[in-house]
Amino acid sequence: MDRFEHSIMLKTKTALPSFQSHRIAREKLLELLERGLEGRLTTLLAPAGYGKTTLLTQWAHRHRSIASWLSLDEMDNDLIRFWRYIIFSISGSVYPQLAERMEPSIKATSHTSIYTFIDSLLNELSSIDQHVVIILDDYHTLTEDMVHASLSYFIEYAPSNVHLFIASRSKLPFSTSKWSLRHEAHLLDATQLLFTQEETKSFYLEVHKLPLSSQQMNQLQTRTEGWVAGLQLAAISLANTAQPDQFFQSFTGSHRNISEYLLHEVWLRLPLDTQRFLLQTCILSRMDAQVCDALTEQSNSQQMLNQLHAQNIFLVPLDDYQSWYRYHHLFSDFLRNQLYQLDSKKSLELHRVASESFARRGLYEEAIDHALAATDYQLAAQFLEQHISTLIQLGEFATLLRWLDSFPQPSDMLPPVLSLLHAFILITCGKTNRAKEALIRLDKQCAAMEVSEEQLKFFSGLLFVKANLAFATGDFDSWVASSSQLDQTLPEDPLFYHFNFNTTEPFIRRTSFGLKGMISAQTESVGKRFSEIISAQGWQESLINLYVIQAMAEGYYERNQIEDSLKLLGQVEPASRRERIAGLFVPYSLTLAKIKLVQGNTQAARAIIEDALDTIQHWSASHWLSSLRAFLVRIALQEGDISQAESELAALPLSFLEQPTIHKELELLTYVHLQLQKNQEHEALQILNKLRPAAKREGLLTSQVDIAVMQALALQQLGKKPEALLSLHEALVIGEANQYTRSFIDHGVAMSHLLTAYKERSKRRVNKLTPIVSPAYVKKLLSLCPKKESSKVVEIPSPLIEPLTGKEMLILSMLAQGASNKQIAEELRNTVGTVKVYLHRIYGKLGVTNRTQAVLKAQDIALVEKEILPDH
Repeated sequence: MDRFEHSIMLKTKTALPSFQSHRIAREKLLELLERGLEGRLTTLLAPAGYGKTTLLTQWAHRHRSIASWLSLDEMDNDLIRFWRYIIFSISGSVYPQLAERMEPSIKATSHTSIYTFIDSLLNELSSIDQHVVIILDDYHTLTEDMVHASLSYFIEYAPSNVHLFIASRSKLPFSTSKWSLRHEAHLLDATQLLFTQEETKSFYLEVHKLPLSSQQMNQLQTRTEGWVAGLQLAAISLANTAQPDQFFQSFTGSHRNISEYLLHEVWLRLPLDTQRFLLQTCILSRMDAQVCDALTEQSNSQQMLNQLHAQNIFLVPLDDYQSWYRYHHLFSDFLRNQLYQLDSKKSLELHRVASESFARRGLYEEAIDHALAATDYQLAAQFLEQHISTLIQLGEFATLLRWLDSFPQPSDMLPPVLSLLHAFILITCGKTNRAKEALIRLDKQCAAMEVSEEQLKFFSGLLFVKANLAFATGDFDSWVASSSQLDQTLPEDPLFYHFNFNTTEPFIRRTSFGLKGMISAQTESVGKRFSEIISAQGWQESLINLYVIQAMAEGYYERNQIEDSLKLLGQVEPASRRERIAGLFVPYSLTLAKIKLVQGNTQAARAIIEDALDTIQHWSASHWLSSLRAFLVRIALQEGDISQAESELAALPLSFLEQPTIHKELELLTYVHLQLQKNQEHEALQILNKLRPAAKREGLLTSQVDIAVMQALALQQLGKKPEALLSLHEALVIGEANQYTRSFIDHGVAMSHLLTAYKERSKRRVNKLTPIVSPAYVKKLLSLCPKKESSKVVEIPSPLIEPLTGKEMLILSMLAQGASNKQIAEELRNTVGTVKVYLHRIYGKLGVTNRTQAVLKAQDIALVEKEILPDH
């Protein structure tokens, strides 16, 4: 099993638990839950054993078409894991496409905050035309503050069709009062969950078939006070005793102190083989017959599980097929205590067996957890090392860190690659001080090793981790100083040097690796030195080096150093295309297309983007398509063709407009460009006003400048010059600090007018705006801005039904030279089928039906030179 998302363990967490039809239907409580569909939050807060899960399960089965279920546990304290599971649960019920659609957004959390991801999720959920119910069970197992904060944010901004139901043993760790005051939150507490006398009577007669007297019923009701777990325990005890009168004589006290007594009653009355089975399997959080067979060294576990379930002995089914189960939490705690009292070391042995059993089935999350519980650190390290790549790809770094932190002496217990990974994950999780301490130990460990291939590989990985610390802290001088002393060639570790830093962003400068738009003389110097050191090792095509080069190329473009940018882009293209790294190839293509627009060559820009679209489609990397298509809109706008721009925009999934998020900034700002061209300033400002807070929250300098500039242009068109100049000032402050140029001058004459007005207003203003923008910077930008619109070239109407794209022109010229479909496919690195699709498009645009007619028509209208047609 390659990906944890598809493991059976995930399905047991998100599958709606089965519900037996003969259970008591608690209609009054179900009516209270029904009110939850009128608000945003419903909570069931009560200690263990009050029937929270059973009640929610019963209600959810009535709303199966809209209910998503998630059983939480301690591992869900990983922020990314928590939200990935929520997405998976919704995908399994209401919105099957959600997991695929949200995958880019969840990956983007490596360089944006979780709130940007949640904005995208809310955008998707708002498009569903029915209720979306998200049920979170056992919320008390979560302790991570960021998980609580993110869920509170989600609830606050959830659309009206989204409803959360949360079951917890304790009060929620975030305030719900504002929703209660707005009548958007409903609370069920322990008092409401207690069984009534009528429910108690039905429970014993209908569910457990126990014909008790009215007096006995009343005694049970009085002693348990309607506590569901107490009634259940008493029922099991009564079912296993031949003398119920003796039971009632000893059944005293209130429900607050009878649980231990009742559990002992249940336990002591069970057959010895059942007791043995329960003790051997109680260490499991989730179980099926296969892992139970491994722990019991028997082959009858499925029969035993069926029997326990039939007898209502606190076994909770986790799916509709009765193959996966868990014990009721109260019962599980009791059993583990019994196991510890009988043999304090037995649980370690059982955890080890469980770990190996899960590992044989490819369920490595469970395997690692049980290995650590067994304190078998060698086994845990083995499983971790075998699956590092998959674990990193999931991005659940908090889970990785929890595992790695579980080793009491990491330097002695972890192999070198995991020690390096530990330091890298600390950096990724923002724990840079701990990372620095870890790197000091790793430096000593590396120095103590004998010179060997292993030691050099370790030193190579160390260099990579230190580089990431430099990017995280800005302390580049230390990294350059230490790495400049290298006097030997190091091996290239594929785990580290081919780590993909970008899986979502159209420009590297927007990512943390691209310093979110920060440009300075120091960052340029460090980037150059970094690349020199990496290249000197022969790693010039490693991903870390190529990402640095791409970020520098984008920076050079911003600073209007076009030739420098082109030179670096030439280094990125071959490897990004050959290795199919979309996170590099798309930023490369967009940056090169921007340069072509600066040079006035819109045809070349379009050809670059269309080639990128074809390439990305061939790679099946569909996430990137909308960014590339949005850029085609910008090309059409530069050509002054609003009709074409609107046509290109129609190819985009316009759902991004319903709830604008910073994650789709390129598409949204493109739409804003178009709206300004159409004098729809108010609609443009609505979008910009929604993006602006998110850009500041994420610390995205590029976004803050672009948004402020667009706001200034929109306000200028509305005649609101003072407000326009304030927005421009905000952009100029960031721009000057980071040497931005093209973010301003790419807006042409409109920006020239704004800058001129800003310059004149600054001269007259007594109270200067702060921070102060230097007149020299404004003067420089003005000198680069065009003073009047360039005259549009009048084009002769094309004789074609629709213009040919750059790639179609290339294929047409190869046709004219007599190339076969196979030869064209090999030359373009496409399949023959793809070439046939292109030929079909070309024939349609030329108004012909075959290749001979296509070549003749092309020669006729001077698309290709006349040659003697090949024989076919």
